[in-house]
Amino acid sequence: MSVFVCAASALSVAILFYSWRSYAETVQVNDKKMRERVTFMLWTAANNPPEPGALAKS
Repeated sequence: MSVFVCAASALSVAILFYSWRSYAETVQVNDKKMRERVTFMLWTAANNPPEPGALAKS
């Protein structure tokens, strides 16, 4: 019985750890995607300035 309890405890800790690690990896991937998108948006905005007076006409 004691061996079963020890094995079940180790399994539950492993499940919790790998679940947390999977979640943390998902968050990290989503953050990286967002940073890449913002970087691309800023890059395109910096390389394509509006024509002079285009904002005043709007």
